[in-house]
Amino acid sequence: MNVVYHKDWMKNELADKSIQLIIADPPYFETKGEFDFAWKSFEDYLQDVEIWAKECKRLLADNGTLFWYGHAKRIAYAQIIFDKYFNLENNICIEFNRQTKKGVEVFRCFAPVSERLLMYSNEIEMTGLQFIDENFVKPQNPFKDVIKSARVKAGLSTIQVAEQGKFYGKVNHGGSVANWENGDNIPTIEQWETLCKIIPLGDYEAVREKYEALRNEYEIKRRPFDNFKKLYDVMSFDQEAHITRNYEHDTCKPETLTRALILTCSRPNDLVLVPFAGSGTECAMALREGRSTIGFDVNEKYVAMANKRMELVKSKPQLF
Repeated sequence: MNVVYHKDWMKNELADKSIQLIIADPPYFETKGEFDFAWKSFEDYLQDVEIWAKECKRLLADNGTLFWYGHAKRIAYAQIIFDKYFNLENNICIEFNRQTKKGVEVFRCFAPVSERLLMYSNEIEMTGLQFIDENFVKPQNPFKDVIKSARVKAGLSTIQVAEQGKFYGKVNHGGSVANWENGDNIPTIEQWETLCKIIPLGDYEAVREKYEALRNEYEIKRRPFDNFKKLYDVMSFDQEAHITRNYEHDTCKPETLTRALILTCSRPNDLVLVPFAGSGTECAMALREGRSTIGFDVNEKYVAMANKRMELVKSKPQLF
């Protein structure tokens, strides 16, 4: 781990579903940089995109996230392919503030100043909140067992308890009582206190503590997403030329953007895969944010550049 390998990432030896976050900045096809001109035709390029998508599918954990960069004019082709294997969360438009916006009159269209970033999850395989609640939390909800046991012991029906506590609904005569016993939701402390006047119950906080411990146990199964920067699907980031100009690479992505993606969509110690490591931005920032990382690149110069960049991160303690 924490190294960029000099080889095609398709020759990796990683286990199935072993990656929590994939950040891929692949060749865009005949756009910029010699690596963009390695295909005889766009059709040949798309065949490789399909192969890449299948390998991402093999590697990405059920609760993982995939980011796939692309050119504004061609990203739709990649999306059609990736949509077959993943659940599209966002088609993000990113404006990099690297242009002065002068000379727009030379274009016979609106001046291109953005790139695209596809965000995918595996939630077509049901790893979302509803699935976790239904299959893990609901069956073990401690409130449902405590309430039902006390009600049965008191010799009352759900309808009788609902009527005495005024917990009934317009359609479901068992009201909230039936929902609590099914594990669909939990009572508030005020509702619990009312219940205690009807049936013998224990301490609310003790049961609530068990419930929260249960939720926390299965929270790790959910796809991480903490939008602490309050970002939208249209983003604006500085190109950070004062950093990127230090690396001889045609398509360096800004560190601030990369860190935002990593912090929003992964947890500490998660494994971040960077299939096209380039100058090493994604690998270095993953390391900086306490994640493990593994990268690949077919260009020996870029591999050396990326590993050197990672070593620099390792040697500098981070300020909190």
